[in-house]
Amino acid sequence: MGTQGLLNTGRLFKSALLLTILLCAPSYSAAEMVRVTGRAALQSGSDSGARRNALEDALYQASLAGGAELDGFTVADQGVLTGDTILLRPSSKILDFQVLRETRLQSHYEVTIDAYVGGQLKLGCSTRPDVILTAVRPKIYASAKTPLWMQDALERAHSQTLKILGSAAKVMIVASDIDLARVGVRPTATVQAGFDYKALLSSGATKAQKPAAVLSKNARAVHLKWVAEGASMRSGKILVTLQAKVVDPAAPSRGRDIRLRHTLKLSPGTPWRALNVVARKDQESAANELSQTMGAGLVPLLEELACAPLVARLKGLGKHKYRVQLGARDGLTRQSLAFAEGNDQAWTVFRIVELSQSSAIIAPMNAARAGAKLTGAQVRFNVGRP
Repeated sequence: MGTQGLLNTGRLFKSALLLTILLCAPSYSAAEMVRVTGRAALQSGSDSGARRNALEDALYQASLAGGAELDGFTVADQGVLTGDTILLRPSSKILDFQVLRETRLQSHYEVTIDAYVGGQLKLGCSTRPDVILTAVRPKIYASAKTPLWMQDALERAHSQTLKILGSAAKVMIVASDIDLARVGVRPTATVQAGFDYKALLSSGATKAQKPAAVLSKNARAVHLKWVAEGASMRSGKILVTLQAKVVDPAAPSRGRDIRLRHTLKLSPGTPWRALNVVARKDQESAANELSQTMGAGLVPLLEELACAPLVARLKGLGKHKYRVQLGARDGLTRQSLAFAEGNDQAWTVFRIVELSQSSAIIAPMNAARAGAKLTGAQVRFNVGRP
């Protein structure tokens, strides 16, 4: 048999082998549990290195069990085929895992795990801690083209909306008097020093209050801004806009911002310039309508935040260590693992070496196999329990 025949035979053998691998490896569209055993040669000294390598091997096998992707290229020299290179990488995600047993043998270390692999599901969300949001002081504005009672209606709607948001799954709302708005320049007027300008206009000037409390570094806040505008004094409709912001000082990229609008239709007999007591029925009706509508629009946003995938970008710290803007408040533990994602990244598993409330420092379990350029890469954490 000539050289060309040997090359063709080799290619056919490789194709058959790869086809067998793909046919045997199931491709799960939903989460499925697989049980695999990883192995690693024992190293001199401590067994911790062998244990980490065996666990990494088990995780890699679990990912391959959920499906694989093939890629490759052919090497040619002056038109003559000299070799084939084939890349095999997992296409599934490890959503959760649990170590069943660890065994130290004479020559190697074994780790057996049960792992859930498949599409991105909310697996493990119920075990994550509640997202605590501090409700800071709102901004409420009703234009002069709205009824006199509109300001009070918005304040009532704000209080009722916070109660609705507190019913969202995995979300806890904590009321506060913290003011996140920037302090603007006060109007020029002859006001005695030491008195609050706003309080003076609303009768009963009082000494200026102490500086408002500041949102702590690891706290997250929800800030609501209400604006009511009417087309004219005689218009029977009021457009109410609500801008909701989730503020996260420790991880600004994980903040949220949404804007909702709702049109209130006033009854023909609504007294525009009447006293609030006269228009109490319309005021309560408007507040109830606004809180129900706006609350229904905001609850899904908060629930999505509470169960968002634990994904972050790596910030290089040197010596194979990286910082991520995820921490214990997001559900991470010292046993959580992270996986490098993206087609341009080699398969890399990270462990947590330092953990705080809003951040963590991670390092590759096997530095020798880690990718060369991991800074800026995206990693995804699981909620495993090794």
